[in-house]
Amino acid sequence: MKTVLQGGVVVRPDGVFAADISFENGRILEMSDRLPVDGAETVDASGCYVLPGAVDVLVHCLPERLEKTGEAAARGGTTCHGWVAVADGGDVASVALPVDVVRLAPLTSDAAGGTAPRLLGERRLEAAGAVVGELHAAASAGTVVLARPELPGVCRFLEDELRAAGSTAVRHWPAASPGYVEEEAARLAVSLARAAGCRLGLLPLSTHGALEAVRQARERRQPVWAATSPQYLLLDETAYEEGAAEGLKYAMRPPLRAAGQAARLWDALSDGLLDAVASDHHDTTFAAKWEAGSADAFACPAGIPGVETRLPLLFSEGVLKGRLTLPRLVQCLCSEPARVLGVGERKGDLLPGFDADICLLDPADERLLTARRLHQGDYTPFEGMSVRGWPRMVWLRGNRLPADGHEEETPARHGMWLSGGGD
Repeated sequence: MKTVLQGGVVVRPDGVFAADISFENGRILEMSDRLPVDGAETVDASGCYVLPGAVDVLVHCLPERLEKTGEAAARGGTTCHGWVAVADGGDVASVALPVDVVRLAPLTSDAAGGTAPRLLGERRLEAAGAVVGELHAAASAGTVVLARPELPGVCRFLEDELRAAGSTAVRHWPAASPGYVEEEAARLAVSLARAAGCRLGLLPLSTHGALEAVRQARERRQPVWAATSPQYLLLDETAYEEGAAEGLKYAMRPPLRAAGQAARLWDALSDGLLDAVASDHHDTTFAAKWEAGSADAFACPAGIPGVETRLPLLFSEGVLKGRLTLPRLVQCLCSEPARVLGVGERKGDLLPGFDADICLLDPADERLLTARRLHQGDYTPFEGMSVRGWPRMVWLRGNRLPADGHEEETPARHGMWLSGGGD
C-alpha cells in the first residue's frame, strides 16, 4: 500500500524544502509540494523533519546481540549499520535483523572485491611491510579499507609502565593511549595506503594531530575518508576523574581527550575535513566493566554503547547549537556513511527509487537521556544530558519500525544483509 507523508520539511544532503513524500513496495516514489492521496495511507509529518534513515558505519557486538542492537539502532533513527563481530558465531545469515546490516570483514591478502569495506586491524599497522601487499590487493579490487588509528603494542608498553608504577586507577586511562600515538598511527596508515594506492577510511578520530594527517593527505589528493564519534565531540578526559564507579563507563579507545580537542573536531565536521560520525558502538555492559576493571582499569573492556543516541545527540548538540546545518547533518549521518559502506546507490538520501528508509524527526521532543529509557545497554555515557529532537516514526524500506518508546512484544524483522554481509 502506498504511504504519503504530508506537511513535513524534507532534509537531503543538498538542501531543505517543504514537501510531501510517497513510498510503496519498499521504494520512494516521488516528492512534491502537495501529493495526491489516492487512497494511500497518510501520515501527518507537520512540525517534523523528514530525514533519510541514518547509516552507522561501525557497530561492534556479539552475533547473538544483533537483534537487540538493531532494535536500539532503529529507535534512534538508524536503519542500516556496518557490523564487526566481537566473537565468532554460528550461522549469522539466519539472524532476524531489525535493520539492514553490512558485515565488515578483515583485510586479507586475497581481499575480494565488492562494495563493502575491509577492516585493517590496528595490530597490523605494526607490521607495515607485510600489510602493504594486502592493501595493494584491496586497491586492485576497488575495496575501501577501514582502519582504527591505534598502535596496540605501544599502548601495551605504556600500560605495563603504569602498572609497574601502581597507576592502575581509571584516571590514568588516557595515559596509556596518548594523542601522539593516535596521530602517528593515522600517519602510518595514510603512508601505507599511499604506497599501495588504496582508498583509506580512518575512524574514530579524536585528536587535532590525526586530523592534520587527513588534511595533508587530501592536499596531495590522496583518497582518505575520516569519521569521529559523538563521545569525542561531547565529552572530555575529566570524566576519568570521577572514580572507578563512574570513570569506567568512559573506558574506550581512543580515550576521551582534553576539552579543547572537541572544538577542533566540530570545526572539522562542519568544514568537511571529517566526513561522518560513527557511533563506534560496543555492546559492553557496565557490569562487565566493573567486574574486570574495578581493581585495574586497564583490564576493563574498552568501548561504550551509542548506536541509539547518535542522531539525537548530533541534532541537539550540532544543529540546534549552530555547529551543523541540517544538510550537513544528513551528509554526516546518512549519505557519507552509506557511500563508504558501498550502499550509497540506495540509501542515505531521499530520492525516487531509493529504499524507503525514512526518519521522521520531531525537533520539539525533548528528553533526558537515561539508561532506563534507552535500549542499547545497561548504561549510557551521556546519562542526564538533555537532548531535543527524537525520531517520532522510522521506516525501513517502507516498513514501520518501533520508535518513540512504543514497545512491541514481537516486533517485525525487516532487515537484510547487504553487500555480501551474510557471507
